[in-house]
Amino acid sequence: MSTPTYNQPPYPDQQSSPAPGKGLGIAAMVLGIVALVLAFIPVIAAVSFLLGPLAVILGIVAFIKRRGRGQGLAGIITGAIAVVVAIIGFLIASAFFSAVDEEMQNQDSATTEQTESSSEPEESAGAEPSESAAEEEPEAVEEEADRTEEDLAEEVEEEAPETSSGQDNALASAESYLSFSGFSRSGLVEQLEFEGYSTEEAEYAVENVDADWNEQAVRSAESYLEYSSFSLQGLIDQLVFEGYTQEQAEYGANQAY
Repeated sequence: MSTPTYNQPPYPDQQSSPAPGKGLGIAAMVLGIVALVLAFIPVIAAVSFLLGPLAVILGIVAFIKRRGRGQGLAGIITGAIAVVVAIIGFLIASAFFSAVDEEMQNQDSATTEQTESSSEPEESAGAEPSESAAEEEPEAVEEEADRTEEDLAEEVEEEAPETSSGQDNALASAESYLSFSGFSRSGLVEQLEFEGYSTEEAEYAVENVDADWNEQAVRSAESYLEYSSFSLQGLIDQLVFEGYTQEQAEYGANQAY
Protein backbone atom coordinates (compact mmCIF):
# COMPACT_ATOMS: atom_id res chain seq x y z
CA MET A 1 0.00 0.00 0.00
CA SER A 2 1.56 3.29 -1.13
CA THR A 3 1.91 6.34 1.10
CA PRO A 4 -0.36 9.19 0.02
CA THR A 5 1.37 12.31 -1.12
CA TYR A 6 0.20 15.82 -0.44
CA ASN A 7 0.82 18.58 -2.90
CA GLN A 8 1.86 21.69 -1.04
CA PRO A 9 0.51 24.85 -2.74
CA PRO A 10 3.27 27.04 -4.07
CA TYR A 11 4.18 30.07 -2.06
CA PRO A 12 3.38 33.31 -3.81
CA ASP A 13 6.36 35.19 -5.05
CA GLN A 14 7.48 37.63 -2.46
CA GLN A 15 8.26 40.82 -4.30
CA SER A 16 9.24 44.05 -2.70
CA SER A 17 6.75 46.89 -3.19
CA PRO A 18 7.97 49.42 -5.71
CA ALA A 19 9.49 52.57 -4.34
CA PRO A 20 7.19 55.53 -4.60
CA GLY A 21 7.94 57.85 -7.48
CA LYS A 22 9.50 61.27 -7.09
CA GLY A 23 7.34 63.05 -9.62
CA LEU A 24 5.66 65.37 -7.13
CA GLY A 25 8.93 66.34 -5.50
CA ILE A 26 10.61 67.05 -8.82
CA ALA A 27 7.63 69.11 -10.01
CA ALA A 28 7.68 71.14 -6.80
CA MET A 29 11.42 71.79 -7.11
CA VAL A 30 11.17 72.83 -10.78
CA LEU A 31 8.24 75.18 -10.11
CA GLY A 32 10.07 76.70 -7.15
CA ILE A 33 13.22 77.35 -9.20
CA VAL A 34 11.24 78.88 -12.08
CA ALA A 35 9.26 81.08 -9.66
CA LEU A 36 12.47 82.25 -8.00
CA VAL A 37 14.08 83.19 -11.33
CA LEU A 38 10.97 85.06 -12.55
CA ALA A 39 10.74 86.97 -9.26
CA PHE A 40 13.89 88.90 -10.23
CA ILE A 41 12.59 89.91 -13.68
CA PRO A 42 10.58 93.16 -13.79
CA VAL A 43 7.03 93.18 -15.14
CA ILE A 44 6.65 89.36 -15.20
CA ALA A 45 7.59 88.90 -11.55
CA ALA A 46 3.86 88.69 -10.79
CA VAL A 47 3.90 85.14 -12.18
CA SER A 48 5.84 84.13 -9.07
CA PHE A 49 2.72 84.81 -6.98
CA LEU A 50 1.15 81.82 -8.80
CA LEU A 51 4.11 79.48 -9.22
CA GLY A 52 5.58 80.04 -5.74
CA PRO A 53 2.54 78.90 -3.72
CA LEU A 54 1.98 76.04 -6.17
CA ALA A 55 5.55 74.84 -5.59
CA VAL A 56 5.04 75.03 -1.82
CA ILE A 57 1.80 73.02 -1.99
CA LEU A 58 3.30 70.28 -4.20
CA GLY A 59 6.38 70.19 -1.99
CA ILE A 60 4.29 69.65 1.13
CA VAL A 61 2.29 66.86 -0.55
CA ALA A 62 5.49 65.22 -1.80
CA PHE A 63 7.06 65.45 1.64
CA ILE A 64 4.04 63.94 3.38
CA LYS A 65 3.56 61.12 0.85
CA ARG A 66 7.31 60.42 0.66
CA ARG A 67 7.36 60.99 -3.08
CA GLY A 68 10.65 62.80 -3.41
CA ARG A 69 11.02 64.37 0.03
CA GLY A 70 14.33 66.08 -0.77
CA GLN A 71 13.04 67.59 -3.99
CA GLY A 72 9.78 68.53 -2.26
CA LEU A 73 11.67 70.33 0.51
CA ALA A 74 13.66 72.21 -2.13
CA GLY A 75 10.40 73.20 -3.83
CA ILE A 76 8.97 74.48 -0.55
CA ILE A 77 12.05 76.60 0.16
CA THR A 78 12.48 78.04 -3.35
CA GLY A 79 8.74 78.68 -3.75
CA ALA A 80 8.56 80.55 -0.44
CA ILE A 81 11.64 82.62 -1.26
CA ALA A 82 10.18 83.45 -4.70
CA VAL A 83 6.97 84.80 -3.13
CA VAL A 84 8.96 86.91 -0.64
CA VAL A 85 11.19 88.32 -3.39
CA ALA A 86 8.16 89.10 -5.59
CA ILE A 87 6.43 90.90 -2.71
CA ILE A 88 9.56 92.97 -2.00
CA GLY A 89 9.87 93.84 -5.69
CA PHE A 90 6.21 94.87 -5.81
CA LEU A 91 6.64 97.13 -2.79
CA ILE A 92 9.76 98.73 -4.27
CA ALA A 93 7.99 99.33 -7.60
CA SER A 94 4.97 100.85 -5.84
CA ALA A 95 7.20 103.17 -3.83
CA PHE A 96 9.09 104.16 -6.97
CA PHE A 97 5.98 105.04 -8.96
CA SER A 98 4.49 106.88 -5.97
CA ALA A 99 7.67 108.96 -5.71
CA VAL A 100 7.58 109.73 -9.43
CA ASP A 101 3.92 110.76 -9.23
CA GLU A 102 4.59 112.98 -6.23
CA GLU A 103 7.54 114.60 -8.02
CA MET A 104 5.35 115.32 -11.05
CA GLN A 105 2.69 116.92 -8.84
CA ASN A 106 5.35 119.10 -7.20
CA GLN A 107 6.58 120.19 -10.62
CA ASP A 108 3.03 121.07 -11.70
CA SER A 109 2.53 123.13 -8.52
CA ALA A 110 5.81 124.98 -9.08
CA THR A 111 4.86 125.71 -12.70
CA THR A 112 1.47 127.08 -11.63
CA GLU A 113 3.05 129.35 -9.04
CA GLN A 114 5.55 130.69 -11.55
CA THR A 115 2.76 131.40 -14.04
CA GLU A 116 0.72 133.28 -11.45
CA SER A 117 3.72 135.32 -10.27
CA SER A 118 4.66 136.28 -13.83
CA SER A 119 1.10 137.44 -14.64
CA GLU A 120 1.00 139.94 -11.74
CA PRO A 121 3.57 142.42 -13.23
CA GLU A 122 1.74 142.28 -16.55
CA GLU A 123 -1.53 143.29 -14.88
CA SER A 124 0.13 146.20 -13.06
CA ALA A 125 1.75 147.38 -16.28
CA GLY A 126 -1.59 147.22 -18.08
CA ALA A 127 -3.20 149.42 -15.44
CA GLU A 128 -1.02 152.39 -16.50
CA PRO A 129 -1.68 153.07 -20.19
CA SER A 130 0.69 155.47 -21.93
CA GLU A 131 -0.31 158.51 -23.92
CA SER A 132 0.56 156.76 -27.19
CA ALA A 133 -1.83 153.95 -26.35
CA ALA A 134 -4.57 156.49 -25.72
CA GLU A 135 -3.92 158.06 -29.10
CA GLU A 136 -4.07 154.68 -30.86
CA GLU A 137 -7.34 153.70 -29.17
CA PRO A 138 -9.69 155.26 -31.80
CA GLU A 139 -7.88 153.45 -34.59
CA ALA A 140 -8.18 150.15 -32.66
CA VAL A 141 -11.92 150.77 -32.26
CA GLU A 142 -12.32 151.25 -35.99
CA GLU A 143 -10.35 148.09 -36.75
CA GLU A 144 -12.46 146.17 -34.24
CA ALA A 145 -15.63 147.31 -35.98
CA ASP A 146 -14.36 146.14 -39.35
CA ARG A 147 -13.67 142.61 -38.14
CA THR A 148 -16.19 139.96 -39.17
CA GLU A 149 -17.67 137.18 -37.11
CA GLU A 150 -15.55 134.65 -38.97
CA ASP A 151 -12.37 136.50 -37.94
CA LEU A 152 -13.52 136.48 -34.32
CA ALA A 153 -14.31 132.76 -34.48
CA GLU A 154 -10.84 132.02 -35.91
CA GLU A 155 -9.20 134.03 -33.14
CA VAL A 156 -11.16 132.18 -30.50
CA GLU A 157 -10.04 128.84 -31.95
CA GLU A 158 -6.42 130.02 -32.06
CA GLU A 159 -6.54 131.29 -28.47
CA ALA A 160 -8.11 128.05 -27.17
CA PRO A 161 -5.53 125.68 -25.63
CA GLU A 162 -4.60 122.86 -27.94
CA THR A 163 -4.01 120.40 -25.12
CA SER A 164 -5.66 119.67 -21.81
CA SER A 165 -3.91 119.59 -18.45
CA GLY A 166 -4.36 115.83 -18.37
CA GLN A 167 -2.53 115.46 -21.68
CA ASP A 168 0.28 117.74 -20.48
CA ASN A 169 0.64 115.75 -17.24
CA ALA A 170 0.57 112.45 -19.12
CA LEU A 171 3.36 113.72 -21.41
CA ALA A 172 5.43 114.78 -18.39
CA SER A 173 4.89 111.38 -16.75
CA ALA A 174 5.91 109.58 -19.94
CA GLU A 175 9.14 111.59 -20.11
CA SER A 176 9.82 110.78 -16.45
CA TYR A 177 9.30 107.03 -16.93
CA LEU A 178 11.58 106.96 -19.97
CA SER A 179 14.30 108.69 -17.97
CA PHE A 180 14.35 105.80 -15.49
CA SER A 181 13.76 102.69 -17.61
CA GLY A 182 13.12 101.40 -21.12
CA PHE A 183 9.54 101.04 -22.33
CA SER A 184 7.94 99.87 -25.52
CA ARG A 185 5.24 102.09 -27.03
CA SER A 186 2.38 99.85 -25.90
CA GLY A 187 4.06 99.22 -22.55
CA LEU A 188 4.28 102.96 -21.90
CA VAL A 189 0.60 103.42 -22.81
CA GLU A 190 -0.37 100.64 -20.38
CA GLN A 191 1.79 102.16 -17.63
CA LEU A 192 0.17 105.58 -18.06
CA GLU A 193 -3.30 104.01 -18.01
CA PHE A 194 -2.29 102.12 -14.84
CA GLU A 195 -1.41 105.49 -13.28
CA GLY A 196 -4.97 106.71 -13.95
CA TYR A 197 -4.66 108.57 -17.25
CA SER A 198 -7.32 107.98 -19.86
CA THR A 199 -6.52 106.11 -23.08
CA GLU A 200 -6.67 109.36 -25.07
CA GLU A 201 -4.26 111.11 -22.68
CA ALA A 202 -1.87 108.15 -22.69
CA GLU A 203 -1.94 107.90 -26.49
CA TYR A 204 -1.30 111.64 -26.80
CA ALA A 205 1.70 111.42 -24.45
CA VAL A 206 3.24 108.47 -26.30
CA GLU A 207 2.72 110.16 -29.67
CA ASN A 208 4.40 113.38 -28.53
CA VAL A 209 7.16 112.09 -26.25
CA ASP A 210 10.68 112.29 -27.65
CA ALA A 211 11.55 108.59 -27.74
CA ASP A 212 13.53 106.31 -30.05
CA TRP A 213 11.80 102.94 -29.64
CA ASN A 214 14.82 101.07 -31.00
CA GLU A 215 16.96 102.61 -28.26
CA GLN A 216 14.26 101.80 -25.71
CA ALA A 217 14.45 98.17 -26.85
CA VAL A 218 18.23 98.24 -26.29
CA ARG A 219 17.74 99.62 -22.77
CA SER A 220 15.15 96.95 -21.94
CA ALA A 221 17.37 94.18 -23.32
CA GLU A 222 20.33 95.38 -21.25
CA SER A 223 18.09 95.49 -18.17
CA TYR A 224 16.96 91.88 -18.68
CA LEU A 225 20.54 90.67 -19.17
CA GLU A 226 21.54 92.31 -15.89
CA TYR A 227 19.06 90.20 -13.92
CA SER A 228 19.03 86.91 -15.82
CA SER A 229 20.54 84.93 -18.67
CA PHE A 230 18.83 84.76 -22.05
CA SER A 231 19.60 83.22 -25.40
CA LEU A 232 19.48 85.67 -28.29
CA GLN A 233 16.15 84.29 -29.52
CA GLY A 234 14.79 84.14 -25.98
CA LEU A 235 15.72 87.78 -25.46
CA ILE A 236 13.98 88.72 -28.72
CA ASP A 237 10.85 86.82 -27.67
CA GLN A 238 10.88 88.55 -24.28
CA LEU A 239 11.09 91.98 -25.91
CA VAL A 240 8.23 91.12 -28.27
CA PHE A 241 6.22 89.99 -25.25
CA GLU A 242 6.86 93.40 -23.67
CA GLY A 243 5.24 95.13 -26.65
CA TYR A 244 8.13 95.89 -29.00
CA THR A 245 7.74 95.12 -32.68
CA GLN A 246 9.74 92.27 -34.18
CA GLU A 247 12.17 94.72 -35.79
CA GLN A 248 12.63 96.69 -32.58
CA ALA A 249 13.11 93.52 -30.53
CA GLU A 250 15.74 92.15 -32.96
CA TYR A 251 17.57 95.48 -32.99
CA GLY A 252 17.56 95.78 -29.19
CA ALA A 253 18.65 92.17 -28.62
CA ASN A 254 21.47 92.33 -31.19
CA GLN A 255 22.79 95.59 -29.75
CA ALA A 256 22.71 94.43 -26.11
CA TYR A 257 23.70 90.77 -26.57
